[in-house]
Amino acid sequence: MKAGIILVGTELLNGGTVDTNSIYIGEELNKYGIEMEFKMAVRDVREEIVKAIGWAKQNVDLVIMSGGLGPTIDDITKECIAAYLGLPLIVDPEDVRILERKFDAIHIPMIPSNIKQIEKPQGAISFPNGEGMAPGVYIDGIAAFPGIPRELYDLLPKFLAWYSREKKLAADDIYIRDILTYGLGESILDDKVKGLFTEPGIYYEFLVKAHGTIVRLQSYRHDKKNVEKIVKNIYNEIGEYIFGEGNDTLESVLVRELKARGMTFSTGESCTGGLIAGTVVNVPGASDVFREGFVTYSNEAKIKYLGVSSETLARHGAVSAETAWEMVKGLATTAGIASTGIAGPASDDTEKPVGLVYIAVRVGESISVKEYKLGGGRNRIRHRAALHGLFDLIRLLRRESAV
Repeated sequence: MKAGIILVGTELLNGGTVDTNSIYIGEELNKYGIEMEFKMAVRDVREEIVKAIGWAKQNVDLVIMSGGLGPTIDDITKECIAAYLGLPLIVDPEDVRILERKFDAIHIPMIPSNIKQIEKPQGAISFPNGEGMAPGVYIDGIAAFPGIPRELYDLLPKFLAWYSREKKLAADDIYIRDILTYGLGESILDDKVKGLFTEPGIYYEFLVKAHGTIVRLQSYRHDKKNVEKIVKNIYNEIGEYIFGEGNDTLESVLVRELKARGMTFSTGESCTGGLIAGTVVNVPGASDVFREGFVTYSNEAKIKYLGVSSETLARHGAVSAETAWEMVKGLATTAGIASTGIAGPASDDTEKPVGLVYIAVRVGESISVKEYKLGGGRNRIRHRAALHGLFDLIRLLRRESAV
């Protein structure tokens, strides 16, 4: 089965909004073995939306639309679906009652224009929106959802579960394994693992994310043993670069592994300015392991809170392996991460380049310090440095456990 995506919104074409919804939609479709053939973005113009629907309907089995379900004058997606199908828009009394209850719950009066959010083409099926006001709708191979990501994330899984039952899609027959890697470029990763895919009917792809690269294996459940055999070979080949699977993140894996070892964790950050600590505390249960975070941006703070010696700072500078080593050594917990570097936009008077970062990690008395030369703007350098720190500590934890 093939699907196409129509993203509705002038802001998607004039640079006002960056599309992330199509990535999520594609990943969800993949779980049901539905192939996404194309995606397109159209302006909030009636004729253009109707034309896009017509073209899409001629080429795929399922059209998924995102955006244009709100209460304002430019929210016309459902009007365009109705126009294409030659159907009137209706308001279901049950949808009205649901909407009224939502407004009552947030103590905001409902005004007449809000009714537009629950209009739908005659005969369409509604899907309740647990994160917003406008329900999702489906009719004649066309599904429409709000463009707000959290609302789409709530609605699309509900719809696909229903749709797969209606169309008797054998979702359970699809078998997917996502292997999460960090620290290897896509081309190097491909070179290392492509020779492992020798079994027919097993497909793989690389999905480059901010937190690393996913190696996705997909086949059918009856080929599960062959998929697992390849996964085992991948671990044998690049295991030191694999930090998790499925929905894992670097921070969730770190918290899990610290818990498993009964260890406590803290951070001493300079160039990352609290990003590492902030990322970790986003993980539910982080309080079981995380104790404190120091943002020691100045030399005085490094001396006062982490015990870095003034002699080390004078001799090697704040941005140095020696300073990073003393920063992480000064943390009181059994595990820690320290960062120091130059995020830009300009370098300091030491003539060290922008993007030079030192990350130190510690497990017990074992300390590892690495030098990184990172590209990109200030925020990208800081973000990448934080990710390097998380991954470096995961690797050191595993290495110490293997000794």
